[in-house]
Order: sequence, then structure tokens, then C-alpha cells
Amino acid sequence: METKKRTRWTEEMLIADAARFETRGEWQRESKAAYQAAFARNLLDVCCAGMRHRFTWTDEMLIADAKRFETRREWQCESRPAYQAAFKRSLLDVCCGHMRQVLTSWTDEMLIADAKRFETRSEWERESGSAYNVARGRNLLDVCCGHMRQRFAWTDEMLIADAKRFETRSEWLRESSGAYKTAVKRNLLGACCDHMERAGGTDNDAIYIWRAIGETFNGEQVYKVGVTSARLGTQRIEQVCKRGNMQAEIIILAQVSGRASKLELQLMEIGTDPGFSSFDGSSEFRAMTDEQLSQAVRLVSEATQENLKEAA
Repeated sequence: METKKRTRWTEEMLIADAARFETRGEWQRESKAAYQAAFARNLLDVCCAGMRHRFTWTDEMLIADAKRFETRREWQCESRPAYQAAFKRSLLDVCCGHMRQVLTSWTDEMLIADAKRFETRSEWERESGSAYNVARGRNLLDVCCGHMRQRFAWTDEMLIADAKRFETRSEWLRESSGAYKTAVKRNLLGACCDHMERAGGTDNDAIYIWRAIGETFNGEQVYKVGVTSARLGTQRIEQVCKRGNMQAEIIILAQVSGRASKLELQLMEIGTDPGFSSFDGSSEFRAMTDEQLSQAVRLVSEATQENLKEAA
């Protein structure tokens, strides 16, 4: 079997590779190895200097943009980035309050033509729900969506088998991020990674939560949840901060009873995934409200109390 040669990226090669793309997100998605090499060498700003920055819509800007149009359909077609931003923030009703309602009489041909604007069924349902629902009611989804790419569906058994190819969680995340993130969403990390050794040979007896200073997602503060060894103190936190170029405010760091990774799975059910990637330790970040943070701290405190009772 032929061994795949590993590219030795020079700074000039990284800059040239980055020049092929318009945004950091596109570069990371399409040329992951080069992006990660630039990230590890702190060369992202140098390599991405010529790229356009991602535009950030404020709520006021979305409302003002929507006022240029008379119907939701017109806004969606003519200013799609604004429409999508409003959809993600659940602001469509607020932005479109002035618009007139239009009832479309969909023909089969119109449905097929509308579907061709999208690459997946979920995207069509999200962006053009009226057409999607009509097609579903007429049993035309397979006809309308014949051109769309099929989304790969991981079974639990496939995830466990895929994980067995790797020795650490960070290696699995780096080499097979789709499988890893699916396992996170299904709370299967413990089952999939049971055979793995964590980086640094953790004792798996301590849990931490720290605030990523300056990092927010959908208006909520982002926190890092993780497992470490009580004997290592804040060492693991410092490692992740260095790799992610972040600053931390420790909320709680405590030794717990039982396996800390089991508690970590419970904590990962709280809040939402901000989608961080590309460095070791980037997967267990959660965006939380104050109430959700209190819930997470309470779980850790309860596990700490159980540890004190056992010690007594």
C-alpha cells in the first residue's frame, strides 16, 4: 500500500495556498492541512491579509435592509445573506412585519425549478419552506431533489468502528471531524473513545469549566469544558489557551468522584456548540446562558461533594 507523503509547508507555500481563497472559512474547509499549519505557526494573519472579512449584521441593519422589499420571497432572493442572518436569529417576523403576504400557486415545474437553487433537502426546507412543504404534500420530494447530494448518515456502530482507527480524541477530531462531531451530538464520545488514551495521560479525575474571554456565539458567552488530572492543576487549561490563542477565566476546577469524562458528557448536553475547530481541545466549547452556566457548575459541585463524602 502506497504511503501518502506529508507536505512540508514553507511560509511561502502557505501564503500561496491561501491566495486561492476569499475567506478564512473557505480556506479551512477546502485546504485543511495548510490552514492548520498556518494556525500552528501563528501565520493566519499574514496568510489571510488579502481576504475579505466576514460581514456582521446587527439587528437594526437587518430590519433596515428588509424595509427595501415588499415580500419575504423578494428579500430572500435579492438579499440572501441578510435573510439568512435574520432566519438564524429568529427575527424574520420582526423584520418582515411591514411586508404583504403573497400566496404562491406552485406548479410541479415551479417546485422543481425552486429546488434546483439548493444543494440539500435541509437547505431547501430551511430557505424555501413553502415550496418544500407543497412538494412533500404532493409526494414530489424525490423528483424535486434528484439533483441534490445525499447527506451521509453515520450509525452508532460506524462511529465506534471509525474511532478505533485513532489513539486519541484530538487525532480523531483532526482526521475524521465529521464522525467525531456526530458522536458529540449523540453523546457517544465515551463509548467511541473508551479505548483511547487522552493526551498527557490524564488520570480522568478532575473537571474544569473556564470562560473564553471575548468569545461569544449567538450573543451567549462561550465556555470550555474539559477533563484533566487533579495533580496537573491548571496545566491543561493553559495548553488549550495557548493553542487557541485565548484567555481564560477559570469558573471551576475540581477533583470529582468516578470518571470525570462521564461528567463531561453531561456538561456537553448544556448550551450549544459554537463550532470551534482546528486545534487540540477545540471540541468541548459550549455557549451558555447564565442559567445554563449555573446548572453546569452545580453538576460539578455535586460530583465534588460526592468525592468528599467518599474520602471521609
